[in-house]
Amino acid sequence: MDMDFSLNGWRRYLAEHPIQFHEDCVQPVLNALYEMYSETHIMSNDKTRQLDGTLNDALGRLTYRQKDAVFSTVNSLCAEHEQIAFLAGLQLGAQLMLELTEEVNP
Repeated sequence: MDMDFSLNGWRRYLAEHPIQFHEDCVQPVLNALYEMYSETHIMSNDKTRQLDGTLNDALGRLTYRQKDAVFSTVNSLCAEHEQIAFLAGLQLGAQLMLELTEEVNP
């Protein structure tokens, strides 16, 4: 098979051979990229560690179990926002590349 590796060639190929994913996974490729990235890259810095300490101090009067429940909820919320931002960044980058290359390869 002679494959056209241009952007338009890939578009045609993907249109003719759609990838089959589970119905419940809306963005399977992006989710897989996020999972692989987040498992291999530390998602914290000095500021996040400082904020963890600030949160812990603010929760000082709570029992360990209560603190753990709050931290768990906050971490889940932050992880959800992190994933949304990661996926949106990939989508934005892909859209930008499509727009830039469409002007070059109409």
